[in-house]
Amino acid sequence: MDKAAPRRGQGGGVSVARRRTLWALALQVAALAVLGWALLGGSWLDVRGQPRTMVLVDRSQSMQRDEVDQAVAAVARAARVGGSGNLQLIEFAGRVASSPAPGGAATHGLEPTATDIEAALQSALVTHAQTPLSSVVLVSDGHENAGDAQRALLAAREARLPVRWLALGRPAPPAHINEVLAPDRARIGQRVQLVVAVTRARVKQGDVQAADQTDPRLRVRATARAAGGQTQTAFGEVGTTGRALLELEARASGAMVVDVALEEAASGQTMHRMNDAAVVDIAPPAALLYVQGSSGQLAPSLLRGGWQMNVIAASRLDAQTDALDGLQAVVLDDVAISDASPRFWSTLITAVKDHGLGLMVLGGERAFARGGYRGSTLESVLPVLSEPAALDQPAAIVFAVDKSGSMGQGSGGVDRFQLAQRAVLETARGLSERDALGLLVFDAVPRVLIPLGPAAAGTAALARDWQTSPNGGTQLAPALDLAIGELERSTAPRRMLVLVTDGFVDAAPLSELRARLARARIETIALAVGPDADVDALQRVINADTGLVLRVDQAADLPGVMRSGVERRRARVERGLVVVQQVQPLPFAPATMQDWPALAGHAVTRPRAGATVVVQTQRGEPVIALHRVGRGRVVAVTSGFGTWTPRWPAWRGWPPLAGGLASWTSGARLNGAGAVVNRVAGGLQVEAEVPTVSGSPVAQAVSIAVDTPTISGRLLDVEHFAAGRVRATLSDAGPGLYTFVVSTPQGVQRQLHLVRQPDEGGTWGTSPALVQWRDAGLITAWEPDFQTRPRGVEGQRVDRWLLAVSLALFLCGVVLDRTRLGSAQIAQVLRTLRGRLAPTPGAG
Repeated sequence: MDKAAPRRGQGGGVSVARRRTLWALALQVAALAVLGWALLGGSWLDVRGQPRTMVLVDRSQSMQRDEVDQAVAAVARAARVGGSGNLQLIEFAGRVASSPAPGGAATHGLEPTATDIEAALQSALVTHAQTPLSSVVLVSDGHENAGDAQRALLAAREARLPVRWLALGRPAPPAHINEVLAPDRARIGQRVQLVVAVTRARVKQGDVQAADQTDPRLRVRATARAAGGQTQTAFGEVGTTGRALLELEARASGAMVVDVALEEAASGQTMHRMNDAAVVDIAPPAALLYVQGSSGQLAPSLLRGGWQMNVIAASRLDAQTDALDGLQAVVLDDVAISDASPRFWSTLITAVKDHGLGLMVLGGERAFARGGYRGSTLESVLPVLSEPAALDQPAAIVFAVDKSGSMGQGSGGVDRFQLAQRAVLETARGLSERDALGLLVFDAVPRVLIPLGPAAAGTAALARDWQTSPNGGTQLAPALDLAIGELERSTAPRRMLVLVTDGFVDAAPLSELRARLARARIETIALAVGPDADVDALQRVINADTGLVLRVDQAADLPGVMRSGVERRRARVERGLVVVQQVQPLPFAPATMQDWPALAGHAVTRPRAGATVVVQTQRGEPVIALHRVGRGRVVAVTSGFGTWTPRWPAWRGWPPLAGGLASWTSGARLNGAGAVVNRVAGGLQVEAEVPTVSGSPVAQAVSIAVDTPTISGRLLDVEHFAAGRVRATLSDAGPGLYTFVVSTPQGVQRQLHLVRQPDEGGTWGTSPALVQWRDAGLITAWEPDFQTRPRGVEGQRVDRWLLAVSLALFLCGVVLDRTRLGSAQIAQVLRTLRGRLAPTPGAG
């Protein structure tokens, strides 16, 4: 018995060791299982290892909100079934919602009128770079009108971020506008035809309602908006071929923008609308606007030569302010600055510089310095400068001012006589020390207030009280007789009479006074103040060649009109037989002409720096000068083609000169197909053929400019990419009208292009690009049983807690297998470790 006891004890020890070894082995097997789970992508407490999916939700107007909400709910359910509810939801449209909250949607900052898928994917890529995502689910129809989705998808593939696409498409309406065809150009008065193609939704074969369904009658409504704001509407019924033909009237020059809408003919209900569907460039009925300030020989010559011109009087210039767009050239024949408003001159100069409008200015008694050009907006583009007052020709000037009772303060509170005093004083201050000045006032009887003498002393006297007041009637003849007598005693090279009156010229010997003014070589400026002034009688007294009658409707304008009138009359005009000669070749055939006829007069000017003087006098003064300003061509003829060129119409060189100047000024159209504008990635690209000279393209002087919705006259970089062809690119072209102008030495070509506002309401179905992206491997279709994190994704993080558990189990197995402690001792060790690992109360 005693010997058997140790063997039982020994056998019991073997049994305990075997059990310890089995437990150690079990712990090590469990450690391997946990490690395998972690390596296969399992997660427990480490949030870094949990699958994270970002859902990008398209909230643009082309998406139906109820369907989108259902799709997002389906994605959330599938994520929960797949073992993860860790979804981050971000909404987008024209831009990504600002400040997206993790796990939720942010709606601030959305632009439902556009879709920018690239911006949404870029937001996901930024998040992925900070904390890796397992995948992206994109809920959208794929129709984009901002950004470049394919570029972002390529970036996602580079970042190894899978993109799953849940495609939703809005059903197409029963009918919609498919295409709008319109001509690029038309002329005022023409009928502009539009062809609108309409697509009807197809009814499935076998549909119960197919047999009974009849398509409703449809019509297209087109609304045209002209540059000046005028609108017109036209209707056209959709035929069996699915097309509607409409006609609009080209009423005003410039861009005519057309909006179209598809309606049910019976109810008028709109089924589809397309704004900014087309643009037509409306040109004036004639290429040339000829403005006559006086009769000349150029207009009838051009008409006989077959030129299509719109000939108007200078007094009608303001009515043409909004009609310059589309013209090739404007001819100003003896036109004064006062014939039009500042707005017209500003518009004209802009058209010349920025739009390539040609300009020809012809001299005469009312042009250049005499027309008030000096320092004007018009002179800024002329190849010649109007000469200032000729200091080598002193002038004796007598001011004759009406002081009758009507010149006093009227019922409207306007004191005409006081304004006349101010006008005389301001005009006198512009005289030189070599000039002479005198003043007389008159009613029924004239009286000299300042005898004719040095201008400096006279100006000082004018600044003092005139010692007179308005009263009495008006007698013009005695006043003119006294003024003429004063001037006849002067020896100055030039004699001038400045007359101010608001009354009638009664019983005056008009012919006798006119003859006496002519004999004394007195230049007269008559200012007819107010609506009652006898302008016709004044014009009968004053010779048009040596005098000027100016109507002053508003008395407040009297000082400015008098000052400019005196400056204009003092402008130098060379009269008599003036011999001219050609010193430079003409820019058209024949380049050189012989036997140029002499002139009877011309306005004395000097050439602007850089201008070309083709014909000049023997003293070197310009007669025909030209240059280019911006994109326009400008010609100045200081003699005009009227009374100062009596021999020119019979000259054999007249026909080629008249037609050549008109042709060169207007500019020939570019050869080839002209300019073409295409939409490219990120902007617009214009291509044009350039003309050739002697077989070689003219490449050195080609410029392309564009008027955008925000900037006028923006120059683009020109690229000569092929023989005889150029192109330029405009980046970041937003919605609106763009006007491209291609300029070469041979002419100017204009092309309009309309960028439509993004129309989210006009898209349906899914984008065909989705199929291309799927075939290229950029996206995969979302399925309800999708895995929130695909296995084996390179670079994914292993759950640190699972690794720790695996290591702990393995170490426990090793310790259990190696130790000889009993169960009571092991329990004591575990209690000790737990007591040491337990946190002390109050420990942070």
